[in-house]
Amino acid sequence: EITVLLSNPEIQMFFDGSWEVKNEREILMNDGSTYIPDRLLFSDDKTVVIDYKTGNQDSSHILQIEKYAYVLKQMGYDNIDKYLIYTKSENLVKKI
Repeated sequence: EITVLLSNPEIQMFFDGSWEVKNEREILMNDGSTYIPDRLLFSDDKTVVIDYKTGNQDSSHILQIEKYAYVLKQMGYDNIDKYLIYTKSENLVKKI
């Protein structure tokens, strides 16, 4: 499954080696709450947040990744792209 997933052209750009990558790193907020995005990608002019899902698409997934982007924006990151990757779906990649 991983080989098929990584061979998908929509996903290959996230693994091309041109990004600074942080996987499952905890972000601690001032109020003590934490967020743990699955994958963060950083370049000079763009930030990408990716969350992997194994189940069916759900509106709560969009809310979750929007929260991650909001937190990154508060941390000073701009130009944030958000992607949900459904590993068991025909519609594999959903840009938010």
